[in-house]
Amino acid sequence: MSDYDESFDEDDDDCGILKQALHVEFPENFNPNKVPQTGEEYLQHVIYERRQCKTWLTADIDRSKFVNQQTLKLEVENPIKGASSLLPSKKWQTQKIDEFTSFQKFIWFKIEKESTVSSFNEEHFLEKVQSADPQFSELTAYTQAAKIRMFQIISKHISSIPKGESIGKKTGAWIYAILTLLEKPLSPDSCYTLREFAKRCLAVRANLDEPASEELYKPLNLFICIIARFYNQLDLADPF
Repeated sequence: MSDYDESFDEDDDDCGILKQALHVEFPENFNPNKVPQTGEEYLQHVIYERRQCKTWLTADIDRSKFVNQQTLKLEVENPIKGASSLLPSKKWQTQKIDEFTSFQKFIWFKIEKESTVSSFNEEHFLEKVQSADPQFSELTAYTQAAKIRMFQIISKHISSIPKGESIGKKTGAWIYAILTLLEKPLSPDSCYTLREFAKRCLAVRANLDEPASEELYKPLNLFICIIARFYNQLDLADPF
């Protein structure tokens, strides 16, 4: 095994539709400048080149020249952050993302069957969420579309939480379980659903009285953190 093995052995793609399909090893004398001669060498070069790419690319645009030509202004929505005493620290957010990432990988390695169940009893779903703990064997059977639909129902419920109250423990367990089983990259519908849910969590937190107990605001901080930082909706993130 060469020094390349460690640098190429990333864990980001171990889950969902990005799960590694083929195991590719790099030889001791791997040369990225050599023209591939075999299929295996081609895969080595593809992986090498992908590792050189940044996750996000942005364009450096001089917008000053467009100022006099602007005909329309859009107000950028500023998510409600809530009282500073309720906001999580950088250390706390980092720890929770590490824990979530490790737990998600553990769960995905335990999944043995393809998810095929596309519907569930929506009429009684919210009642079930509020009264029973999520079951691994049940949730993993549902397709991504079904789990997103579950999330939409829960999200709608979150928007009706009275001022000064928060997400219940059993509901929180369902939210965490569903988040764990969502695949990356997110589809547009999935992304929209998660963003709307995070915004509602921000609104619920902003309605908490100060001082608030940890059991009220910490679940909200956790879900905002996961959606913003693990699922890359960074404009909704708390300060880092």
